[in-house]
Amino acid sequence: MNAAVNRVVVIGTGIVGLNVGLRLLREGMRVEFIDPRPPGSGASYGNAGVIAVEAAVPSGMPSMLFGAPGFLFRQQGPIAVKPAYFLQALPWLVRFLPACRPHRVEQISAALHSMTRFALEEYERLFADLGLKDDIRRTGALMLYYTPASFQGAQAAIQLRRRRGANIEILGEKEVQDLEPASGPVCRGIYFPDYASLDSPQRLCQRLADRASALGAVFHEAEARSIGVAGGRSVSILCGDGRDLQLKGAAVIIAAGAHSRGLAADVGCDIPLDTERGYHVEIANPNITLGRPVLVSDGAFFASTMQGRLRLAGTVEIAGLKREPDWRRADAMVERAKTAFPGLRATEWTRWMGFRPSVPHSLPVIGASPLVSNAYVACGHGHLGMTLGAVTGTLIADAILGRDPMLDQSPFAPRRLRSFNPRIHRPAHPPTEGAQA
Repeated sequence: MNAAVNRVVVIGTGIVGLNVGLRLLREGMRVEFIDPRPPGSGASYGNAGVIAVEAAVPSGMPSMLFGAPGFLFRQQGPIAVKPAYFLQALPWLVRFLPACRPHRVEQISAALHSMTRFALEEYERLFADLGLKDDIRRTGALMLYYTPASFQGAQAAIQLRRRRGANIEILGEKEVQDLEPASGPVCRGIYFPDYASLDSPQRLCQRLADRASALGAVFHEAEARSIGVAGGRSVSILCGDGRDLQLKGAAVIIAAGAHSRGLAADVGCDIPLDTERGYHVEIANPNITLGRPVLVSDGAFFASTMQGRLRLAGTVEIAGLKREPDWRRADAMVERAKTAFPGLRATEWTRWMGFRPSVPHSLPVIGASPLVSNAYVACGHGHLGMTLGAVTGTLIADAILGRDPMLDQSPFAPRRLRSFNPRIHRPAHPPTEGAQA
């Protein structure tokens, strides 16, 4: 253990931040969390609850190099950039397209696989360490394709997964019906027997937060606005309520999801982070129950039975943090689901929109700041936050404790900010009780 660090402050209480904090609590460290919202109420709440142990396919594939305008500017398609946000998104897009080159896709896929293959193992270890009930459903996942053209278009991703050693079964229509009777006519299905899922992602986050609290963690309900740096170390966190949380003897971990970019820049990290706005709807009394998460391929969303309701979660919209939701994207999933599942009764549903922290190369950013000795970053997980939460927690804990990592972390290492001008916070009033070591 780094003798200079006996306390950590985790910015963010999503699935990634909670896993980081819990790993360090189990190592005997004092842990504090900062988040303006309750644990697990952001992207960790609204996702499809899939633990995708073979998700070695990046968001950008070679086919997008030539089809990008059609993909990105069809406003009700599965991937879209809001025209009014195009200039703000341009730096992200400029980095996204090179990541679609074939050789780069292979590199990204190999790096993703190095993490996803440990996803279930690390959750199982976390639950065992904490004495928590393991409520992961090991039912696999199913992807459905409705035309020969859509199935043919998936071949590059299928072969990429197979090169990573994925366990994949190609199913015909009858086999799909036998496995998932609620599904309608399809051309082909792909079954991933090793995938797993959750009945409630938010409930998992709340259980982790409760256990962290029982182990002595302190939760600050506040927005972390900026991080002050002096002498090559983080020294304070300026909160939205005016508090300066002092970091004497502490490390700071930035796990604030889509809100991480500015905080990472404060500690010298250049993270090309933008926001994928994801939507979900939850249909009450759907009249069908799915035995596993089902990807409706042409709508690019997962359908999952969660606590008796049917959740449809997915689509990608690049539009930043401030624009109003486009609820047509949510409602379009309902209409497509009615075709995909003929027995579905959709008369009452709720809608949600949240922010996925997305980097153009699909690789999360995990590790120590190259410029600030007691600062670490854990963000940019895109669609894989729930999948990679426990693995990320282990990687950050190993970095802080000086242990050899479980995998090569170089593909995920934060990059140095080219122009770094650290700022120092000088509190105008004494720190709040409990805020200083």
